[in-house]
Amino acid sequence: MTMWLVRNTDTGRVLAWRVRRAEGWLERTVGFLPRTSIAPEEGMWFENCHAVHTVGMRTALDVVFLDRDHRVVDVQQNVPPHKLIVTARHAHTVAEFGPGFVKANPLKPGDKLELEPV
Repeated sequence: MTMWLVRNTDTGRVLAWRVRRAEGWLERTVGFLPRTSIAPEEGMWFENCHAVHTVGMRTALDVVFLDRDHRVVDVQQNVPPHKLIVTARHAHTVAEFGPGFVKANPLKPGDKLELEPV
């Protein structure tokens, strides 16, 4: 499994460095479900996705919604477990991170995030 880092290309700052790209059906469906804790520097990146759920999760998530150009359109901090749908208008990519990610990495609408191989 390839690990990626997420960089804010507007600032050059690395925001997370243990990020997985959810590519297959199973990985997209399961995501972080089996985990009991997720560090802020860990993430899952879902291309061609505008919504996620936290049904069955055992920890909160910080969720970042990006448009087709990977620019931030919405940020939802500390999304609790068992939410049926978490979505944002105009989202094309969703990135999930461990709780505390947003606090450590303040983002504003329009910030551009990119994946880079580690």
